Amino acid sequence: MRQTQAEVALNSQAMEGVNLMWLKGPDIAREAQPGQFVLVRCSDGFDPLLRRALSLHRLGPIPGTNGDKGFALLYGLHGSGTGYLRARRSGDTLDVIAPLGKGFSVRRDSRNLLLIGGGWGVAPMVALAEQQVARGKSVTLISGAARASLQFPVNLLPPEVEVVGVTVDGSAGHKGMVTDVLPDYWQWADEVYACGPMPMYAGIAELVPKLWPSKRVQVLAEMGMACGVGACYACTLITRRGPKLACVDGPRFYLSDLIL
Repeated sequence: MRQTQAEVALNSQAMEGVNLMWLKGPDIAREAQPGQFVLVRCSDGFDPLLRRALSLHRLGPIPGTNGDKGFALLYGLHGSGTGYLRARRSGDTLDVIAPLGKGFSVRRDSRNLLLIGGGWGVAPMVALAEQQVARGKSVTLISGAARASLQFPVNLLPPEVEVVGVTVDGSAGHKGMVTDVLPDYWQWADEVYACGPMPMYAGIAELVPKLWPSKRVQVLAEMGMACGVGACYACTLITRRGPKLACVDGPRFYLSDLIL
């Protein structure tokens, strides 16, 4: 974990209402793991006072540069904090603390990885997909969104990743929820990873006993994390293993440990 002034390399729209920002930071890119997060200061003063917690979206070479290494963030265009981020230009700097939390764990003997991203949950799945494809794993990503314009662009993913699109309104890919197509890939997967809202986790948890009860699913707790170091207790979760802090004990948990 380090606090640093990270230089903005790129900042542009990725999809409707969502921007993609690349920041220079070779040390963070080298140390961080998919599933971890950063805390970003979103003002030059005290409004907003608290930093914003954002998942590490991508790690490694920055597109369009001469091999500069860094990390990427996805953020929605709403509120004063993200409005501040939207106004940053190449060459500006952001005060960030990173990497924070515990990332995903992948067994060496696993070959087939199933990733599930619901809505904003696709952000950390991209870093995991890129990392594991580079290590020779087969990766399938189930990407869910409300409508086609909110789907993460397939062209921003490694071509080796099989993408299964799902939209609630049926405007792209399968119509329905990510849990509707999950059974088609469950037996194939050696390990399963997910990020999304708690109702999605509840839906997956209902399916696990019917599909493969012994398979453990790793998930990220999507919640506000104010301090990032376990000091404020704002991100406390009551789990089957007792109270846990998403910022230091997570944000990666096993689905079976969550009380949904």
